[in-house]
Amino acid sequence: MMRKNSITFLISSLGDGGAEGVCVNLANNLSNRGWQVTLVVLHLNSAVRRKDLNADVELMLLNKRHARTAVVGLWKFLQRRKPDKVLVFNHQLAVLLVFLRKFSGFRFKIIARNISTLSQKKLLETSFWHKRVVQGITKMFYRRVDQIIAQSIGMANDLVDSYLIPRNIVEIIHNPISEKIEQYFLPQKMVKDDYLLCVGRLEKVKAFHQAINAFAAVATDYPHLRLKLVGRGSLESELKRQARALGVADRVDFEGFQTEMIPYYLRAKATLLTSLYEGFPNVLVESIAMGTPVVAFNCPSGPSEIVMDGVNGFLVPYKDENALVVAICKVMDMDWPLSQVAGSSEKFRLGKILEKYENVLMR
Repeated sequence: MMRKNSITFLISSLGDGGAEGVCVNLANNLSNRGWQVTLVVLHLNSAVRRKDLNADVELMLLNKRHARTAVVGLWKFLQRRKPDKVLVFNHQLAVLLVFLRKFSGFRFKIIARNISTLSQKKLLETSFWHKRVVQGITKMFYRRVDQIIAQSIGMANDLVDSYLIPRNIVEIIHNPISEKIEQYFLPQKMVKDDYLLCVGRLEKVKAFHQAINAFAAVATDYPHLRLKLVGRGSLESELKRQARALGVADRVDFEGFQTEMIPYYLRAKATLLTSLYEGFPNVLVESIAMGTPVVAFNCPSGPSEIVMDGVNGFLVPYKDENALVVAICKVMDMDWPLSQVAGSSEKFRLGKILEKYENVLMR
């Protein structure tokens, strides 16, 4: 097949995060559409996404743990390969590329796919390095990339308002449905199991303690209902203690990280999202694509661009646990046509999102 263009992807790892999943999904499918794709990764620690990478995508390892230690390795790669354009999945790596381009004489286009609502991320940072140094450098130099892809309107507004990014270099492209979920043939009818689903890292940003509180509040009304948490993280022991304290430990299942999510989405009564902030929550898109309604806090940013009240779930006022309880009861008591919920994911279909990426990459 004749290659019509080439693109270099740059990302820190191929771990279990949403950005890594989107990166592999885009790399594979751009390759399938005739692009020559090179994927440069800092390290392969816990690289659960590596097995999903197509053989046609060239994988290059810098063998560095952090962006700040990757300067020499990245400089050598740029010198050797001389890419025309780089799509980078990390704002720190994007800033590093800005410096390397300025001081090395290399000429290439930098397209940064922003992965988070940065001003909200800053609020949760605890280390001086990330909260002050990294954020300060980002505010000064992130605007010098050629193009930024924001996953949501809220993220785009945050970049413009908080980081003084010129609005004309920000393109809004939502995350696509994963290839595996898109190719799954949904049954006409699905008998749901009695559980609510939460998916994500067991870390402060996901605020799963609020999901457990809400579950405990409805547990008596729905005596067979369970709560399943899929993910791993540093707060697992704390969340288990909370479930015990609330008397629901025997009904809260900690499932760990799972590579196969379709059965979880497919059989859940609903998927809950209680995050303090998001960039664009893939979990909501994946859930509705599988015909399962969602209940989500209206956090910054993304849920309001996915959730359609009464069509595919309910949007809840930010951090309002009482409203979350009410919404869970509503989602449990309604009859949700699978085709209606799944149909609401149409604008996130892979083909539509790929066309938008190609339009940006071909400029």
